[in-house]
Amino acid sequence: MERLKREPIRTVVIGSGNVASALAPALERAGAIAVEAVCSRNVAHAAELASKLADALALDDLGAVPADAALYLVSVSDDAIERVAAQLPHVQSAVCLHTSGGVDMTALSAVTPNYGVLYPLQTFSKGRATEFAGIPVFVEGATEKALDMARYLGNALNGDVRHADGNGRRSLHAAAVFACNFTNHLYAIAADILKREAGADLSVLEPLLKETLAKALRMPPADAQTGPARRGDMKVMQGHVDLLQQHEAELYKLLSDSIMQRYEQH
Repeated sequence: MERLKREPIRTVVIGSGNVASALAPALERAGAIAVEAVCSRNVAHAAELASKLADALALDDLGAVPADAALYLVSVSDDAIERVAAQLPHVQSAVCLHTSGGVDMTALSAVTPNYGVLYPLQTFSKGRATEFAGIPVFVEGATEKALDMARYLGNALNGDVRHADGNGRRSLHAAAVFACNFTNHLYAIAADILKREAGADLSVLEPLLKETLAKALRMPPADAQTGPARRGDMKVMQGHVDLLQQHEAELYKLLSDSIMQRYEQH
């Protein structure tokens, strides 16, 4: 869609977590929105995000949310989206978007007929700047107005704007959990093992991690698999299990079994 030129959209942000803290300032810097209020269960967190915006009020009461904004951007935990939406003012003409990969857009239907999704497929952490250019941004809208708004915001971020329905987003989100969240957890375990057993930190694995990712992006990851489970090297794997803590060993064996099943190494 061709980028549109509009006045900044009067916006209320619901939530002050990792996604909201990256997305709202980026959209405001792009001139796409003007945030009038940030509402969060913790008013201090709302105030922290509001301080990064031009002129936003910090709130901790959904009942005090302005009812005359043009856009309501709901960026809270997945399980809270429908509950939060039920407490927002019903605004017939406004647009309400959530930012989740795993929740249907209908969770917002209590707010307005013009509901939809703006889902940037990226990992966000407070205190770490996010470059949105080129990030896949998946959008959906119950009406043309909602879809147009979601596309406009994605384009304002210079994102790679694509359409995905609820089932598509759930699949994307599940894949992202494996590729990002689970992988990061494994990094944390690797860091624990390095510190405990070798007196080293994760930086010693940096060349290995870079090469692993580079191969995964340039060839089928299944073809790039290496390691003792890929070879069916039971003695090496048992030696690893013997030095690991119980929870580490259980995960090691589970993942090794999965690899061996894929390659029929028994």
